[in-house]
Amino acid sequence: MLEAHLDPAMITPGCDIVARNLLVDTGDLDEARAQVSRIFVDHRLNAPSRQSFRPVTISHCGFDALSLCYFDYGREVTILPDPLRDYYLMVVPIEGEVSVISGKEQVEVGPGAAVLIPAEREFRTCWSDNARQLIVRIDRRKLVRCLETHLGTTINRAPDFRMHLDWSSDRHAALRHAVGVLASLARTEKGPGYDLISASAEQTFLYSLLFLQPSDYTVPIAAGRLSTACPATVHRAEEYIREHLDQPISIADLIAVSGGSPRSLFDGFRQFRGVTPMRFVRQQRLHRARAALENPDPCATVANVAMCWGFQHLGRFAADYAEAFGEAPSQTLRRARQRTS
Repeated sequence: MLEAHLDPAMITPGCDIVARNLLVDTGDLDEARAQVSRIFVDHRLNAPSRQSFRPVTISHCGFDALSLCYFDYGREVTILPDPLRDYYLMVVPIEGEVSVISGKEQVEVGPGAAVLIPAEREFRTCWSDNARQLIVRIDRRKLVRCLETHLGTTINRAPDFRMHLDWSSDRHAALRHAVGVLASLARTEKGPGYDLISASAEQTFLYSLLFLQPSDYTVPIAAGRLSTACPATVHRAEEYIREHLDQPISIADLIAVSGGSPRSLFDGFRQFRGVTPMRFVRQQRLHRARAALENPDPCATVANVAMCWGFQHLGRFAADYAEAFGEAPSQTLRRARQRTS
């Protein structure tokens, strides 16, 4: 039976959610670090004392956009990871305290609160010796896709959220509900409707996070669109880009059609689009290529689609495509073929 309510205090090393999805159960801190690095990112793990109060217990249950994890290192630890390039982490203390430092920002939370560790920023985190955590791993690309759907346009950077999150507040009831549904699925066999139910819960989680947790996109999210108050030079260059994506475009072309100086064009794109003009061109071409791969002609190949949209180096195209959309272009084409076969 699915239960939408989740009390983090009920998550213990012996509960079904942990036992069915166990990743690490050891007294060896180095072994735990190696196993976690395979799923998350490489990191240093420092402990003031090698003596553990409890075994290291870690579980991991992956869905599509989200993963649910349980962490108990059994001792006080400091974790210094590589930047989280592809995802955010939401850390919900079950017991004990966790402190996260990113740049000049430091957040300390205990049970009833949570901390949202940002994507693409360096950080370090310290856990008390009695700390046990529920951690939600959030796919950055899929979160960005939800935001683009809401805004009706492509965006050039992922949201930067306020790190402190009031987990137990009424404001985040939908967030807790979604995690509760996923936790319920994590302790059951995969049966009829599993994927549809998990996808619905993930959508609830992602949109709840976007709409309810303050970020640098709070204003456009509330308005339902990005600000259009950017210089006319940028608008003219964008219009030219969209009309000529299948043709060679140079920076000289964009300066000429913009009607402004090179500096005003570059400054306008950086301020209002977050990228350089030519990077914007590349992003738009990637989206056109994806549309072509999702709705392919009978004889379409990855190579001819890439060439059609101005990508001469197929290896670079594949790498940029995977970075933008979280999958290889061949995967997109194969899925489209299967859908129409």
